[in-house]
Amino acid sequence: MKKTLTIFLLLLSLTAQAQWDTVGRAHLRPKTAPLVGAALFSTGALISIRPEFHDREVSIYNHLGLADVTKLHFDDYLQFAPALAAFALNLAGLESEHNFGQMTLLTGTSALIGMAAIESAKLFYHVQRPDGRGYSSFPSGHTYLAFLGAEILRREYGKRYPWITYAGYGVAALVGIMRMYNSRHWFSDVLGGAGVAILSVSASYYLWNK
Repeated sequence: MKKTLTIFLLLLSLTAQAQWDTVGRAHLRPKTAPLVGAALFSTGALISIRPEFHDREVSIYNHLGLADVTKLHFDDYLQFAPALAAFALNLAGLESEHNFGQMTLLTGTSALIGMAAIESAKLFYHVQRPDGRGYSSFPSGHTYLAFLGAEILRREYGKRYPWITYAGYGVAALVGIMRMYNSRHWFSDVLGGAGVAILSVSASYYLWNK
């Protein structure tokens, strides 16, 4: 499934490249976003690898009794909402920084960079999930995808429609919360996933706008 998704995103990127136009670049280059992304990922990684910090989040998890709550799995679908909204708003006529084809290229490149980083980090950190099902907890892939879409929304619509930024990041935060509620991830995993998302989008926008 992951290989199929990777190939699909690559084909989208190659197709959209033909539609790329020269655009204004200065305001699209990463500024503080990479710093925020790096801070989120570093904090999550530090909590994961330091026993005194990780034991604390395990203690909080046990205290909240999250292992026994009824699970709600709408986060499996909600993770896609911010990214899909970016394209839906464009088709609905809202003015974005890039056209539909360019957004496809930027989103596809961001996803490819982020997926490689997520999978590499999961193998490197080898953190057990809260529910005990495997050692691929850090960072959270669902949270990564949700925040990737939220950051795309911010960059494409945030200047003209600030409420879209708030809505996108609100949905992404909800996905992160639900990953913890459903015992699939620790708080540190959510921080790591959000950090990778912001960094991968920053890299994509820098590569295509430099």
